[in-house]
Amino acid sequence: MPAHTLILGVGNPLYGDDAIGVIAVQALQQRDDLPPDVTVMDGGTEGIGLIPVMEQYQRVILVDAVPMNQPPGTIRRFTWDEVRPILHERTLSLHQSDLTEALVLAETLDCLPPEVVIFGVQPHNRQWDQPMSAMVENALPILLNALINEVRSND
Repeated sequence: MPAHTLILGVGNPLYGDDAIGVIAVQALQQRDDLPPDVTVMDGGTEGIGLIPVMEQYQRVILVDAVPMNQPPGTIRRFTWDEVRPILHERTLSLHQSDLTEALVLAETLDCLPPEVVIFGVQPHNRQWDQPMSAMVENALPILLNALINEVRSND
C-alpha cells in the first residue's frame, strides 16, 4: 500500500517568484504540526523524474507558481480533473513541458496517484536571479495555512 500524502514543492529559486513552491515546502519541513502520514519534499525542476516519487503516494499536493491572469500572490487550489485540459494546453505551469509531461505521462502509464491537488500562486516576478516579489512573499503564510488545512481535511 503506497504511503498516504506527499506535499511536493516545485520551482526554480533562481527565477524570483518561481521559488514559491520550494520555499513553501522548506517552511513546512520546519514545522512539527503536520500529520505523521505526510511527507514534504522539494521537487525542484525535476519534471518527469518526479513520476517514481509521486506514484508511491495515495495523494500528491503540488505547490507551484502558476500564471493564472490573477493579481500577484493569488492562491488557487485545483484538482487534477479541473486542470487536465489546461495542462494539455501547456498554460498552467512555469515548468510547462517538465511538470505537464510528468503528470500526463504518469496518468498515461497508470501510475498517477488517486488524488492530485495543485496549489498555484500567481507570480509577479519571473526574472532570472531576482528575489521573490513582496506580493508573493506576503502570500506565503496564507499558502502554508491552506496546505496544512488540506492535509488535515482528509485525516
